[in-house]
Amino acid sequence: MKRILRPAIAAVGLAASLLAQATTSLTDFSDLWYNAPAESEAGWGVNVAQQGDILFATLFVYGADRKPHWYVASNVGATGASTFAGPLFDIASGTWFGAPWAGITPPQAVGDIAFAFDSSSHGTLTYTVNGVQVTKGIVRQSWRSDVLSGLYVGAVSGFGQACGPTGRVRIPGALNVTHAPPAITMTLDFAVSPSQTGRCTYHGTYAQVGSLGRIDAGSYSCDVNGVVNAVVGNFTVDEIRATRSGFNGRITVVSPNCDYAGYLGGVKDQF
Repeated sequence: MKRILRPAIAAVGLAASLLAQATTSLTDFSDLWYNAPAESEAGWGVNVAQQGDILFATLFVYGADRKPHWYVASNVGATGASTFAGPLFDIASGTWFGAPWAGITPPQAVGDIAFAFDSSSHGTLTYTVNGVQVTKGIVRQSWRSDVLSGLYVGAVSGFGQACGPTGRVRIPGALNVTHAPPAITMTLDFAVSPSQTGRCTYHGTYAQVGSLGRIDAGSYSCDVNGVVNAVVGNFTVDEIRATRSGFNGRITVVSPNCDYAGYLGGVKDQF
């Protein structure tokens, strides 16, 4: 069975090549985050917008006077693959929204802020304001699930030490997604050549975590050249980012044929 699939997974496709050439190695932590566990501390949160390896964070918290307060950190740079740190500022006053714009008070440095993420959906936030330090576990805030149903020009791309001579896995094709949360089914029809065709079918449980999704408890099977279940295994997908143009995520596969990690996604093939 391994020999049947390897020519297919080694084929080079444009869609898979694009997926494999990521523009950044960092997880995108852009989201609205709040105290962990979820719903445990109303009225406290941090907005994170990420561009490249820089976070822009705004804290909406309560001050010592128990009144709502905003703090801003506009240059929180990466200090590692999943850690960031930078200065924290207070903008004490500004123009009332009902009046003509007249500016704000100059930002005042009040301390520092640091993020240490242990996964794509959970981390630890530490910040200091005028000598008072706060440390909190944080999670992405979720209120609506993405629905990925549709037709895509898709691909699976990855690498595994035991996956053929080069270790590369590339399966481009037509991707059909049926998604009625939490259940999700994806079928990837590929045709590497007239003599190398097949279909991989993926079933799993989808969960929304903030602006990202993930698929757990996944299983898949691939029919290759008429051989049913030529390849089978289990998978998870993390960091699923959906847009109006398509979706992509990071896939991890465990299979008797070969274990690998890489990318799954596609651009929409319907308008």
